[in-house]
Amino acid sequence: MKVVACAGVVVGAGGITPPVEATTYSADGFWSNGPSLGQPAGNCTVIIPDDRPLSVPQTFVVGSDIPDGTEIFSWGYGEAFSDIVVSCVSSGIGGANGDIDIYAASSVYVNGDSRGYIPLSDSGFALKLWGRFNTAPGNNYSVCGGVSVNCQYYITSYANPSFVNEPAANTEIDLTPTGASSASMSQTMRKYWISAPPSLNQLLPTYTGSFSFRMALIKVGTPQYNGPLHTSSTAAFSARATIKGTYNVYGLLDGSGITIAPPACQLRTTDYTIPMGRWAADAITYVGGPAYGSQVPVNLSLECSGKVDHVRFRFEDTGTTLSGNNNISLYDTSGGNKVDGLEIELLYNGMKVNVDNTTVTDTGSHGATKVSPASLPLYDSVGTAAFQARYVQSAAVTRAGADYTGPVTGKVNMYVTYD
Repeated sequence: MKVVACAGVVVGAGGITPPVEATTYSADGFWSNGPSLGQPAGNCTVIIPDDRPLSVPQTFVVGSDIPDGTEIFSWGYGEAFSDIVVSCVSSGIGGANGDIDIYAASSVYVNGDSRGYIPLSDSGFALKLWGRFNTAPGNNYSVCGGVSVNCQYYITSYANPSFVNEPAANTEIDLTPTGASSASMSQTMRKYWISAPPSLNQLLPTYTGSFSFRMALIKVGTPQYNGPLHTSSTAAFSARATIKGTYNVYGLLDGSGITIAPPACQLRTTDYTIPMGRWAADAITYVGGPAYGSQVPVNLSLECSGKVDHVRFRFEDTGTTLSGNNNISLYDTSGGNKVDGLEIELLYNGMKVNVDNTTVTDTGSHGATKVSPASLPLYDSVGTAAFQARYVQSAAVTRAGADYTGPVTGKVNMYVTYD
């Protein structure tokens, strides 16, 4: 008997590192009054990344049995987004009386929900986002004799939702805090005092500051499997650059490259040939109740991408003259002529399985919960659905009305579904 598998769901997985993309805003600054009027103060630059990590194609296998709160995937610092950088390079020319036509600043804004997440199109999943100040606040308080904005040249702050000024370097900020629907981070580079007035006591610094981000995809509810993940708004994560003008960059979380797939099973082998052995010649003219042969194992090998509660099989006889007993019809191997009186009966756990393209046999749970939803190979859990087959004779074995002895063959299509 040859079994041809016609079903199995294949879910592709993989990750592609996005190219590093960024928008750079740069301008020269000049002193706008005083003895250095018109003289160059220096140059400042703001770099805003445009990596769009959600646009990178990836597939994660996640079953509903995975506990809520499980981190499905994470992007470390520098992996989801390049750093947001603010820098200035001084010309070395100082100014007095304060006025300068440049400063550089950047901010990021996150809009989430009060649960502490950025919601996604599949309500079973959400994002968490953290930021980190990489650079210590820049100041020269010795000139000011104490804390003073006049002696600060690199100013940092965040709100989540409470406002905090000048956090230390490497301070990590939860940008999706529970109980708040928004958060922000800011950094500003500006001129500062290098000595007491009234001399040329002010200077644009030579300094670079930055902040970084990390992100996690979290299971927060029952997966809906309703298509690629995406945020509901381009304002979910946005940035702003200020340098002789204000420039808003929206949609840092735009994209729909991530797909959540339910655990699935497929046949490891799609074509099976089952040797049934010989049927006793002295039974060729058997008359009376059905005679049954020994059961022959039909082990169908499965590979699963996770734990599947139900794997179901349906069988379809491909013969030209179907069995009236919902068995597999047999034919001679020379010309495909129908052999009457002898059929193959299919069983599962000792119970007859109707080969009628309608009856569905549930073989129960297969596979194991995937430890890492992104791990490859995708189908990494192996199992077996153990069916049996046997000869059944209900009348004399004939071909075209004449007694027949010789090789026989039968063929079925097999369909596999799961949930």
